[in-house]
Amino acid sequence: MMRKVIACLFIVAVNFLQIQGCDFDKIKSVTTTGEMSIVVDENVEKLMQDEIKEFERMNPEAKVNMKIAPTKVAKADLINGDTKFAVVTRNFTEEEKAVIEKNKITVKEYPIAIDGIGFIVNNKNPIERVTSEDLKQIFTGGFISWKDIKSDQDGDQNKEVNKFFSKSNEKIKLFIQRKNSSTYDYVLDSILKKTEYSATAQICSTSVQVMNGVRDNENAIGIINMNWMTLGKTDTIDSTVKALRVSRISDSGFQRDYAEFHQGLIFNAKYPYRRSIYVLTTEEGMKLSTGFIIFLLGTDGQKIVLKNSLVPLTQPVRTIQIN
Repeated sequence: MMRKVIACLFIVAVNFLQIQGCDFDKIKSVTTTGEMSIVVDENVEKLMQDEIKEFERMNPEAKVNMKIAPTKVAKADLINGDTKFAVVTRNFTEEEKAVIEKNKITVKEYPIAIDGIGFIVNNKNPIERVTSEDLKQIFTGGFISWKDIKSDQDGDQNKEVNKFFSKSNEKIKLFIQRKNSSTYDYVLDSILKKTEYSATAQICSTSVQVMNGVRDNENAIGIINMNWMTLGKTDTIDSTVKALRVSRISDSGFQRDYAEFHQGLIFNAKYPYRRSIYVLTTEEGMKLSTGFIIFLLGTDGQKIVLKNSLVPLTQPVRTIQIN
């Protein structure tokens, strides 16, 4: 699918070349020089910083200006014409699609990577693994104390929790992203099943605030995505907080194995909570945005996806099992 997308972009370039009667160097110049502005979801700010840096290094006459905004705002800017290029972590809702259709807006969509949604606790917290039902109870306020979590498969964890937490620190402290965040919506839909978050949750404007809140509070839990857990090296994540192993329980009651929050397990879908990262654009014709999209979907751009501990979508991925 994605190879076809890349091919289509190059076919457009060739057709443009034939129609205009220009040489290839001139077409290449159009797609690698100039200045453009993009709106990027805060969740993938780190990835896009690296992508822009490498694109500009390879194309010294190109300049990409990045504005950070929640996905809902980025898509609204695109629909309203305030931007022509956005990088988001959630596809269009039915309501947004209806507005696009009503206003006859043409939006081209390119998935570029797969991200994961993780749940982090303070390193002192003895909790290692939770089920999706535990997470639902935690973030909706059904569980107030860490001692409320009882693992049927891990008696040692239960003992350590009872030993570590006392009346002074057992109350669960929640750190979540703001309402316009796609991460907020993803967890609300996928785990909470539309049940509202607990009113006691601390709302954070950025992922950095979530990370800091969990680092500073031994009774804290937060929601984070893999791009903010990565240290910018393949398969290397921040160890100043602890990502929980998660077991998803389906609506039918079937429980999957506990899975680590890990790049390889996001790739093979054994870790249950993952989502695609999309480039959305309303640009027409051959412009700098075309060159940037080709870069993002190509080998150089996808290497940066891999380096950021995310899953590339347009390049082959090989996994190795180490026992």
